[in-house]
Amino acid sequence: MPKFLIADDGNDRDFVIHCHWPRFIMEIDEEGVGVVRIWLDPETEIIRLEQKSGREPAVLIARLMKEAGEFFMDQIEE
Repeated sequence: MPKFLIADDGNDRDFVIHCHWPRFIMEIDEEGVGVVRIWLDPETEIIRLEQKSGREPAVLIARLMKEAGEFFMDQIEE
């Protein structure tokens, strides 16, 4: 399974789906800014597991959102 997929709703809304843990759907607005709309894995589980591993959950989420945004921009430039 790919790490990211691009989707749209047919009404000018674009999304990036993160298919690996933690799974989420991020909407990309007209200016290329992404906002997580749906967490497919419970947020509390993500936080608990990251903290248990000694990592800051916000760092993981920020990194994944950055990667998702870069993936989207790379795909639309092709």
